[in-house]
Amino acid sequence: MNRRQAFTLVELLVVIAIIGILIALLLPAVQQAREAARRMQCTNNLKQLTLALHNYDGSLGSFPPGGLGYPMVWSAQAQLLPYVEQGNLQDLLDFTQPPLTAFGGPAQNENAAQTTIDMLLCPSDKDEVPGSIYGGISYPANAGSGINSLSIATDDGAISNADGVIFSLSKTSFRDITDGTSNTVVFSEHLLGDGGTTAPTNDDYRFRVVELDTSTQTTESACTASSAPAWSGQRGAKWINGHLADTMYNHWYGPNSNNPDCHNGYHNFAITSARSQHPGGVQVAMADGSARFVGETVAIEIWRAIATRGGGEVVSEY
Repeated sequence: MNRRQAFTLVELLVVIAIIGILIALLLPAVQQAREAARRMQCTNNLKQLTLALHNYDGSLGSFPPGGLGYPMVWSAQAQLLPYVEQGNLQDLLDFTQPPLTAFGGPAQNENAAQTTIDMLLCPSDKDEVPGSIYGGISYPANAGSGINSLSIATDDGAISNADGVIFSLSKTSFRDITDGTSNTVVFSEHLLGDGGTTAPTNDDYRFRVVELDTSTQTTESACTASSAPAWSGQRGAKWINGHLADTMYNHWYGPNSNNPDCHNGYHNFAITSARSQHPGGVQVAMADGSARFVGETVAIEIWRAIATRGGGEVVSEY
């Protein structure tokens, strides 16, 4: 009686083909599950930041400013450290001095700025800007819609120069958010730069921003990619630094815009976009402590309306 000792070649090829199909079907599902987990962690980070903002306001009566005026350009996120279980790190900082040696600050601040803070980084993004020695940040504070004369306040502290929640020398609090805390963004996302200094290839503006000279005001015509005088891949490079390039943004462009972000050398003018690696949009934290996903197709009028603290806009579903 004859016995089969092995698979035929055809049977083996069929088995291999089936295994290949199963792997091809499984990999996207695994990737989607991982992205879902990263997005959930990102949501939690934004909520923790907003909770810290509530506790800061409860203790000091206002939200931290996005900067204290040059050279004391301490970010709001740096001022929130003890409220996100980073009190030991804050103890290393001397807030009576500038935050970085480039601004005349002490070495202890410079050294502390090189610490990576996991909860300030989206798991879908990088940990730092390539080539940078500093800890990066994925969650900038909302300075406003970007449609007013300045994206952040001037050194006289006049809050009329910005219509958001956190900006240079701001002193806003819950009482100032007359649009409603559930209708006002306080933090969102941006992608860390790639460290490049030239125009990006293939019109990929996710990781580099147009940088205009010194105090040049940022307008769409001045910020055109084809005529950009310089490019910077340093966005989000320093969590300690209270600049639009690092720890603040505005809602001039919609989420994941095809236009490049743009700021000037003094970082007192900017037109920017919230950006993420999450497919289809970005996550935002609202002033009431909630977090939600905003799609790339959101109307620009609504996107700018949820950036203002007291614009009086009526916001529909988005």
